[in-house]
Amino acid sequence: MFFSKHNKNITYINHYSGLLEVEGEGELCLKDTELLYEQGKNWEKEYDTLSVTEGITGLGEGYIEFFSHIDCLILSRTVGAVAASPELLKLWRKRKVLICGEYDTFAERFACENNLKFLHSDIHLADDDIEIAHEHDIITLRFHENGSCDIHYNCFTPGSSAGSYGGGEYANPLPRDFYVGCTIEDFANIFNERVRGQILSNETLKRFLEISNERHG
Repeated sequence: MFFSKHNKNITYINHYSGLLEVEGEGELCLKDTELLYEQGKNWEKEYDTLSVTEGITGLGEGYIEFFSHIDCLILSRTVGAVAASPELLKLWRKRKVLICGEYDTFAERFACENNLKFLHSDIHLADDDIEIAHEHDIITLRFHENGSCDIHYNCFTPGSSAGSYGGGEYANPLPRDFYVGCTIEDFANIFNERVRGQILSNETLKRFLEISNERHG
């Protein structure tokens, strides 16, 4: 985890998968990329995906240029503006950079207006605590560039010694048109009763199902 030197409310969460998440509120500026504790020259080059989380409303002048090397930009539904130069957009089109976000949001408009690839962002569905197995599962609906989708389970269990963790990952594929005629109640029936409440109250999932069916119709 990194902290912005310019704005104490801006936090970067790093993942070994190449994902960098930025959390905060309001519009990000170039100075927000200056870190409180030095991470080395060109620290940003360690990540190929930038995820801008809810609460952030825009990416100001120079901010996204700092991350011009990325292959994927994920924008939450609160983001309403991205200042990107014509030169950067041209480079991104050449490199086929992917823009991810929800349907009917700025992310989709940004991709469309600038002739960039767009993909609906993954949806965190639920956290499942299986007490009898001392297991915690993070369940995500994932979308892939080839049009396929699946339900991904990231499972965490106690390790063989104190302070260690076991577990694993697996994914159950879904039909490409699984959403057709599918209500949120139908979707919730796929899962264990333990997480049914979380599924039914998932507003992001609800929006996805409703908009997808409207577009299909």
